[in-house]
Amino acid sequence: MSKKILLLQAFFKKQFILFRRYLLNSLGSVITLYVVFLLLFGGYRGIQGLGGVEGNTVEGLVVSYVLWLFVLTTYQDVWYTLRREAQEGTLEQLYMSVHGFGWVMGANVVASFFANLILVATLLGAALFTTGVTLNLDLLSLFPVLIGTLLGSLGIGFAIGGITLVLKRIDSYTQVMQFLLIALVAAPAGRVLWMRLLPCSYGSALISRIMVKGQNLTHIGLWNVFVLFAIGLVHLALGYGIYKLCERKAMLQGALGHY
Repeated sequence: MSKKILLLQAFFKKQFILFRRYLLNSLGSVITLYVVFLLLFGGYRGIQGLGGVEGNTVEGLVVSYVLWLFVLTTYQDVWYTLRREAQEGTLEQLYMSVHGFGWVMGANVVASFFANLILVATLLGAALFTTGVTLNLDLLSLFPVLIGTLLGSLGIGFAIGGITLVLKRIDSYTQVMQFLLIALVAAPAGRVLWMRLLPCSYGSALISRIMVKGQNLTHIGLWNVFVLFAIGLVHLALGYGIYKLCERKAMLQGALGHY
């Protein structure tokens, strides 16, 4: 277990080093994302009846934007890590690690989650300051629902990462995924039952109930949280299954470590 803790510490250290070494680039990313929100907010003020996130309010816009950003960065962390390792020819070294490939990717996901959490929290604070709205930030209720929501984006990341191992260059298609994630986050899963089965959609509805309507886990019900995790774990299992199938095909082709 101590070795696993050291592995996790190594990935946290890596995140910190990358942020410090490329500080200007990191700040530039934050500014760019904030400008994107300003454009959305400016457009929203001129449009009435914006659909998607429950509430159809500025609060709903803020919640949907930061949640989409969190889902997007989580998906990209998995997919981009796999693509970068394959491109640099170091992917096979992850399989030779004494920890195993699964543990290495798991530690990377955990470290990236907290790095993304800081990014999203910063942008959320900026968005709240800009719009002047207030949201219910019940962390005890938000944290488990957020984890359950991000399981779906992890599954998508593994699936796209696996396809990348086989097809190599699919950047044009991965860019489309950014817009598909918007649709998933904006899907009215709170009103349309079958949409709850889509990745991240049910979690988006529950997070909106917490942050916009001021509810907590007692109002939502532990059963709904259990259903959220069940749906998320199914998506994660499907995504990882697709990755393993693509991984096997890449190994048979001798192309696992080549890009």
